Amino acid sequence: MITGSKELIRDMNTQLVLRSIMADGPVSRASIAQKLGLTKATVSTIVQLLLDRKLVLEIGSDDTKRGRKPILLALNKSCAFSISVDLSADYITLFSANLMGENCVVKQVENHYDQSSIIRFLMHMIEEMRDALPSSVYGLVGICIGIHGVVHKNHPVFVPYSPYQDLDFSGILEKHFRIPVLVENEANLSVLGEWAYSFHAKNMLSISVHDGIGVGIIMNNQLITGQDGYAGEFGHTIISIDGRPCPCGNLGCLEQYGSERALLKELSTAKGYKVSPEHFTHLYQKKDADALRTMDLFIKYMSVAISNLLTTFNPEIIVINSSFTMNFPDKAQDIHTHIHNKMGEYCKLTPSGLQDTAILLGGIYLCSHKFLGL
Repeated sequence: MITGSKELIRDMNTQLVLRSIMADGPVSRASIAQKLGLTKATVSTIVQLLLDRKLVLEIGSDDTKRGRKPILLALNKSCAFSISVDLSADYITLFSANLMGENCVVKQVENHYDQSSIIRFLMHMIEEMRDALPSSVYGLVGICIGIHGVVHKNHPVFVPYSPYQDLDFSGILEKHFRIPVLVENEANLSVLGEWAYSFHAKNMLSISVHDGIGVGIIMNNQLITGQDGYAGEFGHTIISIDGRPCPCGNLGCLEQYGSERALLKELSTAKGYKVSPEHFTHLYQKKDADALRTMDLFIKYMSVAISNLLTTFNPEIIVINSSFTMNFPDKAQDIHTHIHNKMGEYCKLTPSGLQDTAILLGGIYLCSHKFLGL
């Protein structure tokens, strides 16, 4: 039995009711009470509080064909908005959305900003997006910055391919905008986005293959980040003893061989010019021999990585988020075919359901739940 002060129990029950409305809405008060095991009076009191705060709406009646029609409740999903930022080495993508990740606007620019100019630029872009938001009860309630590196306690502590290590994004932006600013690893945001908006698995992994290789981990519906934020830095597992040097300090890390950055660098060397992900797609479609070899290497390294992840985490589903699988979804099945670990028989392997928006929607999810106190 849960014991505590009346205020604590009321707050916990309020969270339960709000989660139920978000998950099951439109839903009646009676259905919420039955599902949660709360009295109808308790649910009615909480719902009235949520109605007064304009977090919930009454949207009509349920046609039960008998007795009085119960009034249905739904989250007032456009009562507030958040802005999510994917801050990669090459591009800055900003994304605004309501509490449920809808009513979206996206802006993307090339990233030419160093440590001294990036925060000032983000302020300008966020102000533009904020000023263009639809009218709402609460306006902009949160900002999330997705970092392609390790984040601990809202602070980037290891960012190998961008000059943003130790920058105080949250402190400076919170002072300017006077709302919560969350900073999180992009792979963690990616798995949150896939879990909340696409796959809904209790135990799942999301592999982000971009400049590096990161793994977002959901176990028992909880994001796992580790003691210092390093959980899921799977790109820094060693696959070649005394191999290529890595910014982390090790030699032979997976991401020095199997990341998009490493594979395209190797392809660029073979071609004698820089090959972008878009150009790689064109070459592969033309069945260019070097591009075919690059894809074979991607499949090889991913099959090894996923085999190791299967034995470590035993998830229900593994999602691969990469431009290689985004443009060629059948490659996920090719990777699965190359996995000889019997545990692969019990795990679904699939390309990302959200692709480029996974990180951004993960940020919206975090901001929304922070605002709602969930």
